[in-house]
Amino acid sequence: MHRAAKLICISFLVLVSIVGPVRADLSAEFHGWLSYTSTKEVRYVDYFEDSLQVVTYGGWLKIDPITKGMRKITNASGIGTNDLHYIMKDPDGNVWLAGYGRLIKQSDGNFTPYLFFDRDNNLITIYTIEDDGDQLWLGTSRGLYLFSKFANGGQIEDFYFRFGGINPEPSVYDILIDGDSIWLATSGGLAVANKSNPDLLKSYINWRSFNTNNFPVLAVDTIRALALYRDTVHLGTTRSAFKLSLSSIDTTFTRLSTRLPITVRKMTLEGDSLFIYSSGGFFIKHGASIYWNNTPTLPNYSFATGRLVGSQHWLGMARDGIYLGDLTTYEKFNDEGLPGNNVSALSANAAGDVVGCFDRNGAAIFDGQGWSSINLSIREWATATVQDPLGNIWLAAWGGGLFQVTPDSIINYKEVNSSLRGVIDSPDYVVVRDLAVSSSYLYSCQFISRENNNVSIMNLFDHSQWISFGMSDGVMMEGVLSIDFTDRYFAVGTENNGVYYYYYGTNPFDKSDDSAVNFREDNTRLGSNNVNVVRFDRNGILWVGTKYGLSRYDPGIERFINVLLPANFGPEVTTLAFDRRGNIWMGSRRGLAKYNSVSGTIDVYTTLNSGLADNIINALMINPVTNDIWVGTPAGVSRLSSPIGAPTSDISQVIAFPNPFRVSGGGEFLSFNYNGEATVRIFTASGEKVREFNINVPWDGKNQQGQALATGIYIFLLTAEDGSVGRGKILLIRE
Repeated sequence: MHRAAKLICISFLVLVSIVGPVRADLSAEFHGWLSYTSTKEVRYVDYFEDSLQVVTYGGWLKIDPITKGMRKITNASGIGTNDLHYIMKDPDGNVWLAGYGRLIKQSDGNFTPYLFFDRDNNLITIYTIEDDGDQLWLGTSRGLYLFSKFANGGQIEDFYFRFGGINPEPSVYDILIDGDSIWLATSGGLAVANKSNPDLLKSYINWRSFNTNNFPVLAVDTIRALALYRDTVHLGTTRSAFKLSLSSIDTTFTRLSTRLPITVRKMTLEGDSLFIYSSGGFFIKHGASIYWNNTPTLPNYSFATGRLVGSQHWLGMARDGIYLGDLTTYEKFNDEGLPGNNVSALSANAAGDVVGCFDRNGAAIFDGQGWSSINLSIREWATATVQDPLGNIWLAAWGGGLFQVTPDSIINYKEVNSSLRGVIDSPDYVVVRDLAVSSSYLYSCQFISRENNNVSIMNLFDHSQWISFGMSDGVMMEGVLSIDFTDRYFAVGTENNGVYYYYYGTNPFDKSDDSAVNFREDNTRLGSNNVNVVRFDRNGILWVGTKYGLSRYDPGIERFINVLLPANFGPEVTTLAFDRRGNIWMGSRRGLAKYNSVSGTIDVYTTLNSGLADNIINALMINPVTNDIWVGTPAGVSRLSSPIGAPTSDISQVIAFPNPFRVSGGGEFLSFNYNGEATVRIFTASGEKVREFNINVPWDGKNQQGQALATGIYIFLLTAEDGSVGRGKILLIRE
């Protein structure tokens, strides 16, 4: 096997590696995770099992074309990724999905994802699948794979990366099998070979290639789609569509009479017609004639794929979801979900209502069941959101300023009605980067402003009362990325100049007693002057996420203490949040981490061991009602349910969770839903104390000496800092 061909097979229950069996129960990894995604970016559509099968950047949709009922399957359901490109059903009844890092098999309702890595241990993308009996041909971002469906439960048989005169390791976007011939649409041209002896495909001399070096008429080397129509190979490039005439005497590419230029994304056969889906519309070739389908009922002409089901034509748009029509008139199919997948910010209010910002797709509010868009007339990047105690939603936009959203109105704040300032060349272009809110004030920071007054505070009870802070206040702020507050202070994190820690006293609108200090690498041992996020915990301690890690400010020594992060996390910390236990949740570009405030241990979550939609974390938020952790990524929102359920401040109402507490092989823990500090004591039914620990440390079912306790009834006693007591029973079942 080629050294780049490394694969790990992960089923929903079993892990198997090609170098030897390694078994692990992964069923718990997805427990408690939910995903919310947008399915606007459609990649491919097929029809089988009486259902329309739609794969998208936001997961897999199964649609009943008669009732229009829909089921959505995401990474948290067990497929492991929402970034899907292709789907097919083989003659044995198995469904195969191709996506980022994974080939996924569904059989008898169970998912078996096979993970694909390159030689540098990075996941690769699988774009397409071609069934070839007992084997599958896979087109990927690093070449062509031959995969056995049955050997060792599924494994790579071989890997091919040189195809004639095409540069090595091109992306293979589409595959066409015609008898013994295998055709590849690649990023470096078109290739064909005889596949009857797969070993011969290892040598580039057994491939014939076609690209602009020998056929300038193609104009570009990237081939995206292939189809065999009336025994003739057709191909789509990023500029046009062609018919190939291949003979021993002459080879010609004849451009089809479509609009120019177009990026062809898919070609499908429908009866005796060839449908060509592209960035410039969809075209129907019937015999020698080609028809452009001018469809004014569609939002644009950027199509990704489509399928005829009876008289219904289902269209997958490149950015606008799914449409249904009769080849002339179309209507939008309600595929639900987020306005977009790139989540830039999240917030929640005291009632648990969640608001999300979705980059250039605006914002939406979650009502517990689904998402409803907040209609803002902005084209800019939505950067931040908070919700104040008065019921207002506040949204920030890159260039659009600040928006106040109420049930009845939307008010935009810029230079004319606030202390916010635009950039030098355009005063109306106001770049608000982050927000924070207290019971009385709204805090905002601007990435850059014309007068270098990059921090503004507004009175929530008088929206005409604003004040700004900047150069004249001793705060040389440029490239401001984050803001937070605590009693009488606010802190801002900057792109290159560390943290500014500003004292404003009891009244932020009175600057007579103000002072500011700049925390940097050279004067306080801050981990880096490149600061992504600043956050105060519930005790008023400042935590800073930087390019190189996590730093905590110790006012006693007036220095930062840098937290040692695991080697598989970070080092850049992008965002922070604190749960009711005081634990710190950190986002990075390599996953999510939880820092236990008592033990100091750090648990890391990635797409390989959890229900995270993506390893790049843009936003974190703790829902104050449920204590769930909400995670914003470029691939949607991931939600991890709190293991202690909805928190309570009444210690007399505290419960243990889970209860019964089942312990088998270890790794199971029991927690309590009290949201304050407390000491936990565990007793036997006869009153013997067997364990004492802090409430922030989950119980593992062992006594003080680390010995496993037997099955039985145990009593818990919680004592809060004020002496109040909560108690209850636990049924421990040792399996």
